[in-house]
Parts: sequence; structure tokens; C-alpha cells
Amino acid sequence: MGYDYWMVHLTWTIPPAALFTVAYWPFFTRLEIWKIVILINVAVYATIPWDSFLIRNRIWTYPADAVVGWTLFDIPIEELFFFVIQTYCTSLLYTILTKHLVLPSFLLDRSKPWAKNVGSAAITAGIGFGALCIMTKSSLTYMGLILSWALSVILFQWSLCGSFLLSFPKKQIFMSILIPTVYLWMVDRLSLQRGTWVIEKGTKLDIQFWGFLDIEEATFFLLSNVMVVLGMVTMDHAIALAQYDVVTSDSPGRSLPSLGKMAWSYMAQRRKPLDEGFLDGLCAAVTELSRKSQSMYLGSAMFQDGLRVDLIFLYSFCRVIDDLVDEAPSREKAQESIKEASQVLHWRFSEKSPKKPLYDYLQADMDRKQALKASPLLHSIALLPASRLSLGPLLELLSGFVMDLGFSFEKQEYPIETEEDLEVYAQRVAGTVAAGLLELVFSHTDVQYSPDKQEEIIQAGQQMGKALQYVNIARDIKRDAAIKRVYIPTVWLKTKNLTPTDVVTNPDNPALATFEDRMLLKADHAYQMSVQAIDQLPKDVRGPIKTTIESYMMIGQMVRKARRESTKIEGKLKVPLWRRLKLAWSAMYVNH
Repeated sequence: MGYDYWMVHLTWTIPPAALFTVAYWPFFTRLEIWKIVILINVAVYATIPWDSFLIRNRIWTYPADAVVGWTLFDIPIEELFFFVIQTYCTSLLYTILTKHLVLPSFLLDRSKPWAKNVGSAAITAGIGFGALCIMTKSSLTYMGLILSWALSVILFQWSLCGSFLLSFPKKQIFMSILIPTVYLWMVDRLSLQRGTWVIEKGTKLDIQFWGFLDIEEATFFLLSNVMVVLGMVTMDHAIALAQYDVVTSDSPGRSLPSLGKMAWSYMAQRRKPLDEGFLDGLCAAVTELSRKSQSMYLGSAMFQDGLRVDLIFLYSFCRVIDDLVDEAPSREKAQESIKEASQVLHWRFSEKSPKKPLYDYLQADMDRKQALKASPLLHSIALLPASRLSLGPLLELLSGFVMDLGFSFEKQEYPIETEEDLEVYAQRVAGTVAAGLLELVFSHTDVQYSPDKQEEIIQAGQQMGKALQYVNIARDIKRDAAIKRVYIPTVWLKTKNLTPTDVVTNPDNPALATFEDRMLLKADHAYQMSVQAIDQLPKDVRGPIKTTIESYMMIGQMVRKARRESTKIEGKLKVPLWRRLKLAWSAMYVNH
């Protein structure tokens, strides 16, 4: 009886598992936990017969002074725990590395037609080679057992998720496999060197790396981690299809099915035809979000399932219309874009029949890809989840862009004359987005709210949206002046004998600090009025929303600090990544 094998776990496998678990715990979703639990069970049950065969045939052994002596089918309890801890660590790393990915965006098979067949042929050839190695009953036996067992599982996984895997980001796949593999190679080398476990002579090639790591062991850890990662990819394929069904449905309040129904649907319908236009649009929206706002893209990962996809479509529409207005060659062209958006929104929301194809209102003489290139605006509106949103907030958002077009330095026209104008503007450009977000939250949650309670929370959310807009205005006084816009109310400026034109011509005027502080105080007041309403939201969205809010309010604190310390701010002030992560961890932990 000994504890050498347990010391390997206590020294090398449990610490990283515990460290990553603590770091990621607030971000764990129930679905992610179930995925890992299911995969651990599959891994243990699939490995026991194979491992028991190896031990009973003395292909590898464990010295009596290295294990405590408790066994199951002749497998030491420490070895069984290794199955669990390896699967857990690799699955957790994969979960962390792929957290930010929008799974349905990889459903389109963009691979070469022959790629999956070549993969199947290569894996099958490996299984055949493994079988030949076993039949030789020589030093190739152990390698043959590894190849025939592991590649048989991998072939089954490949047959299920091969096309999805080929569309999946390769960087995340390789890192999920290679990082734990190299780490376990190091652990295995040290264990073989110490004699914690022994591979018997006669059934191995006797080729070592780093002096002690047998080539069979290196192959085993590589292929076992491939199996774990492909197991996670297969489950993500099923989840992606389930999320696709949710977000393409016109039924509000639809959530993911149970795991059993999801598995059954996956096996029966994974090859069903998909709406390529919808998936192309989703890919474009995700790409645009990650390009224009990496922090928003990563932050959206904290929202779950169909809600995240709907939020991306909402953000995509806001981003597209904002760019069309701000980057328009003339005011007239910007006004045309707003008018077009209003007309198409009315059309989109006038009929919400489930039988109505998503792209019916695009020009009949254009196919979907042509329409996408011709009009990103039409495409972004086509993708809006009309059955889960109201038209009113979107039209009000357009009114906010109309106010932006009201600025004219040449004509001395500045639409934010009074504090009431400021509040109206903040409501139109930020309160409306908050209202849309909360409408989507209520559509995707299983928690039941009365209409009055929903309205109360939405009004508080609009107030919070205005608070965040006030922070934006305080931060961007100089940046806005550069494009000849002044969002400080004219009546405020008059108290210091200033005009909006003075702000545009001299945005570094020290007197503007007074208005910066006043704007932040207004933000603080709106925040305090509405922050308690966030606690009434469903638990799974409370943390992500609080993270976004606190990150914005942190910008206000940084603006004040920069002014106190007379620090010159170059470019757009942003919260450092480490502080955003700290805020996110804290907000998610409290609401986990």
C-alpha cells in the first residue's frame, strides 16, 4: 500500500483543476456543467473495459507501494480518478477557450466536399493499422490497442460532428488539445521515472522522449484529449442546432429543450436543411461585433443560448444604422438611410406570421448574398427577432439619430438646448436599446412576470440606459467637439458665459470640467434610481447586465480621477482589461 499515485494527483492534476475552477466558477452555466458531467461519465465507462484489459494482460502495472490497493475491475482507484480529472481539465479548458464563440454561426458547412471523407478514410486506416499491430502480438501490441480503441471512438465522433468541426475555429481546437497533452506528457514522464506506473517490456516499442516518456504514452494522452475535445464539439454541435431552432422560431418565450430531447433531435435531424441566408447574416453580425467592439463581443458571451444571438442581431442593427448616419457623405444621404430604416422596420413588424420567409421583403430580383452586399441595413433588419421585440423603441432610436443630424456648426444649430433635450436624447439613443434588451430577456426567460412588473423593470432599465449615455457624453466631450457636436445643454453653458461653438473651438477649456462633473452627477443619480430594479431580473442575466453597467460607471470614476490628477487622456478612455475581468468576476459571482 502506498500513496505515490495520489501524490501525483495532489501535486500535478488537482491544483490546476482547482485553480481553473475557482477562476471560472462565476461564469459556469448549468448547461456547461452538465456537458462536462456527461462527458466524464462517458469517458469513465468507455475507458474501464479497455484499461481493465491492459492491466489483466499485464501490459501495464502498478507497484504495490505506489497505490492504496482499492480497485474496480482491477483498475486502481487512483487510475479511475485520473480518467475523471483529465476529462474535467481538458473539458474545462475547452469551455473557457470557446466561451466567446457563437455556436450557430459555425453550422454552415464551408469545408471542401471531400474533406470529411478524407478524414473518415484516414481515421479508418489508423484503426486498421492498430488492428494489425494487435495481431502481431509483439512490441506493437500496446500501440495497436491505443490506436484501435481511441480511433474507433474518434471515428464515431467524426461521423457526427465532422462538418461542424471543419467550420470551427482551429486555434481553439488545437489549444484545447495541445495544452493538456503537453502538460500530461510532463506528468507522465515524471511518474514513469519515479516508477509510479510501469509499462511492461515486450508489448511496447521502447522508444522514449525526454528519456522516460514512452511513445505509446505520448500517443495515448494525445488521442485521449482528442476524444475529450471532440466529445465537447459534438455536444456543442447539438446545442448549436437547438439554439438555431430557438432563434429562428417566431414563438416568444421558447427555450432550449431538455438534454434528452436535444440528444434525440440531434441524432435524428442533424442533417436537416438550414436557412443559409440566416446563418450568413449571423456570421456577418458576429464578425462586425467582434471587429467594432471586442469588449462588447466578449461581454455578450455571458448571455446564454438564444438570448445572446438575439442581442447580437439587435446590436448589429444599431451598429449598421449608426455607421450609415455617421459616415454618410451628406446630411441628405443620412436622412435617406433613416427614412429607409423606418419604412422597412414598419414592413418587418407589420406581419409576424411564422410562415412568412425571413427574406421576403428583400428585392425579388436579388438573391440573398447580393442583397446582403447591396444593403447591410435591409439585412440587419431582416435578422431582427420581430416576434420578441417591439417596434416602438426601434423607431424612437431612429429619432435619436435624427437629433444627431440636427447639429450644424456652420449654421450654429445645436439641438441639445435644455436639460430636457438632453434627457430626451439619452432616452432615444440609449433608453431604447435598454428597452429592447429587456424585451428579449423577458422573451427568453422561464420566469413569469406580470405585465405591470415588466413595464416597471423596463422603465428602470431605460433610466439605467440614460445613465450610461450620460457617462459616454462626459467622457467624449472632446471627441464630440472634434465632429462639431456638443451634447452639453446650452443652458448649462450659459452659466459660464459659454456657447456650444466655444466648446467646438476650444474643447480643452478648463471651465468644461464643471459640466463634465455635472453630467457624471446626473449619471450617478439615474444609476441610483434604477440599480435596484436589476435585482428583479432572472438570475442568469443579472450578472451579465450588472457587469456591463458597472464597467460603464467605472469609466465615470476614471474620468473624475483623470481630472483630479490632471492626466491628459489620449483617444477613447476605456476600462483596462484586468479591471473589466475583475468587475465581471465579482458581478457574476454575486449573482451566480
